[in-house]
Amino acid sequence: MLRGLSLILLLSFIAILISCNSSENDREKISIGFSQSVGDDIWRTSMNHAMEVEASLHPEISLKIYNANRKAKKQIDDIERMIKDKTSIIIVSPFESDSIVPVIEKAKANGIPVIIVDRKANTPNYTAYLGADNIEVGRLAGKHIVSISNGHASVIEINGDLNTSPGLERSLGFKQIVKQYPGIKVFTIDSDDFGHPKTNYIKLLDSLPNIGYVYAFNDMIAYNAWKIAKNKGLEKKIKFIGVDGLNGPFGGIQLVKDGVLESTVLYPTGGSEAIKLALRIVGKEIVPKNNKLNTILIDSLNADIMSNQFDKITIQQSDIEQQQSVIKNQEKKYSTQSNLLKLLIS
Repeated sequence: MLRGLSLILLLSFIAILISCNSSENDREKISIGFSQSVGDDIWRTSMNHAMEVEASLHPEISLKIYNANRKAKKQIDDIERMIKDKTSIIIVSPFESDSIVPVIEKAKANGIPVIIVDRKANTPNYTAYLGADNIEVGRLAGKHIVSISNGHASVIEINGDLNTSPGLERSLGFKQIVKQYPGIKVFTIDSDDFGHPKTNYIKLLDSLPNIGYVYAFNDMIAYNAWKIAKNKGLEKKIKFIGVDGLNGPFGGIQLVKDGVLESTVLYPTGGSEAIKLALRIVGKEIVPKNNKLNTILIDSLNADIMSNQFDKITIQQSDIEQQQSVIKNQEKKYSTQSNLLKLLIS
């Protein structure tokens, strides 16, 4: 009976040790919460994936992605939940620049660092901003049209959401360039929330026979504008310029290679860089307030080179994910065998 009681005590002691080790590992975890503003967008899906791949390289990271689905209130509620859960650091891609301000400031007041990515928020009370320069994106598109048209062209500019900083800044940068050339006439219209030009685009195509260029807020809008022009037999007459420059099927780079878009301006998602920046902040490093991602114009001259580079990165990411899966399985086996060994020794 005493021997049985001793065995029970030993097993209980081992269970407590394992439990303590598990609790210590949990305490060492870095919890990162990401509030994504839009879910049904290939560019944002790529951003999410880049974050997940980078986070998988760091066992101490626990990443949770929330999707606001174009709803400002849901995004606010999601960030409130992260604050309540005492998340180590919060990354936010704001759906709106103003409504999000109070909850971002609340997170900062609760001692939780906040990284703003892509879209800006109308408050200085965040830890760091990460994104490409959208004014420069617009300027690159403007300079390209000026160059290939010799400063004489009729252009349809299709805006995105002007309530967001990318929408405003891409248009601002573009007009800063083209307004210097009297020979360039710009007709500005809007798109809807799902990447389609509004109906006045068709009216412009019908009423202005000399339209030579379309500059769109992103590649999806440019592609949809191209499809409308193709239905009217105008796709070879008009040159389409987009923004994003994603790789893969229906990405901007492939559309350039296929001759659908004349060019696209690379707009990096910054997913991987956001995780790296979060680790630096949690590690108490001093980081810049504004962190700029580089951009470049992609046309037929460099589309193949850019595509090959991105293909190599994609293959490397796939290899990393497979290796991570193998490592996790091995860790589970080791943990099981280690616990069994402890029990046998006891």
